[in-house]
Amino acid sequence: MPRKIRVAQIITGLVFGGGGQVMWTIARKIDRTRFDMDIYCVIGGGELAPDIERMGFKIKILEGAYDHRRLFPYSVSKTLELVRELKRGRYDIVHTHLYQADVIGRVAAVMAGVPKVVKSLHNMGAWKTSRHRMVDRLLSARTAKVICCSAYQREAAIRQEKLSADDVVTIYHGVDLERFMPLEDRTAYAKTVGLDPGLRTVGTVGRMIDVKGQIYFLEAIPAVLARHPDTQFMVVGDGPLRERLLDAVKDKPYRDRVSFLGLRGDVPQLLGLMDVFVFPSLSEGLGIAVLEAMAARLPVVASDIRPLSEIVMPDHTGLLVNPRDHDELAGAVNRLLADERLRREMGNRGHERVRQQFTDAKMVGDTETLYQALYEETARQAIVAHDSSSRSEQVI
Repeated sequence: MPRKIRVAQIITGLVFGGGGQVMWTIARKIDRTRFDMDIYCVIGGGELAPDIERMGFKIKILEGAYDHRRLFPYSVSKTLELVRELKRGRYDIVHTHLYQADVIGRVAAVMAGVPKVVKSLHNMGAWKTSRHRMVDRLLSARTAKVICCSAYQREAAIRQEKLSADDVVTIYHGVDLERFMPLEDRTAYAKTVGLDPGLRTVGTVGRMIDVKGQIYFLEAIPAVLARHPDTQFMVVGDGPLRERLLDAVKDKPYRDRVSFLGLRGDVPQLLGLMDVFVFPSLSEGLGIAVLEAMAARLPVVASDIRPLSEIVMPDHTGLLVNPRDHDELAGAVNRLLADERLRREMGNRGHERVRQQFTDAKMVGDTETLYQALYEETARQAIVAHDSSSRSEQVI
């Protein structure tokens, strides 16, 4: 029997969000008869770490490998520790996720002599300075493949990092449809989280940062209530803007209609309480939250930006609105609240779209196919190198 392919995943941390969720999905679905996998975190653990450890995967946290408070934020000693770990692990592939892990992981992989390095992009990198882009371009020379989670992200990465198109692949994120089943008792669950089961619910899920645009969701509330006073609103997530978002509604007369539920592990159940899902993001690599809402058979109102337009089919699975336009957002929500049949049809079509193109099994299967191809390429290169060496010895 051929031996298993050994993969080291290197990530900043295993937190809720794009990179962490992708890592969690790979851990759940990877074929363990073909692959051995260990995980290294260069900043910290995270909410998803205990669950992944229960699955039987080794997680090593290289505490202090990166610390933005230092003059030089990258730790040489921790990078060398990772080099030693990679050598001991005799990995065939190193797969890095998120910028700090991309830097530390790729440097360590090269120093350890790991045959193939893969990098996944989980956001659009609009925050990167010229220095960040320069480092990316230098390390790309030793990177076998860059994985993008949308066609738009692939186009941007090729342009931004000066990559060869042949070295960049698109693997869409995926979700587990079985996690997004209808609630057995919606009324009872609504009461457990403080919602009124007699009202309709419009909700959003996402990290509380500027780019997610939750402020536009909150600004749309008065116009929605003016047309549909039997509505309540749910905000799921946490982050540095939490207090600012709370302040945005604390003195409003409709404050008791807005529930801030924080960071939650029961997102599938919370989606089951919603009638309309809103995602007013300004920039995305893809938009896992939208995929999850569609998996839960929800009609979606989302910003009309390229990655989201690759998921949401306008007037078919949801509605796209101009970013930062709370009036247009409110109008789209009102249209859906006014038409129960339209909500149901869009939700069912969205669920089917996820089933066909955006499942976790497809995402992990495509990733495994890439790993296998890179492993076989290493084997071919070793054979060529051996044959070349043999011919040289014969000439001598």
